Amino acid sequence: MVTVRFYTRRGCHLCEIAEAVLRTEQARTPFILAVFDIDTDPELADLYGLLVPVTVLPGGYELHYRVDLDRLRTML
Repeated sequence: MVTVRFYTRRGCHLCEIAEAVLRTEQARTPFILAVFDIDTDPELADLYGLLVPVTVLPGGYELHYRVDLDRLRTML
């Protein structure tokens, strides 16, 4: 099964929306959703601080801010 990594932080409205989209799509097309709070890891905070939410698709392709469903479905 494919894994999609999702980088988020508490209190981020766009993160909540993006995660809801991912969870809805996960029910349609099963995949593993690995969720990471960037504020628990200084390296992740440095890397993704202003870019969250970040969805990393199979193959390393990154979606910033919003989930592009067409791209996600293609990569799954």
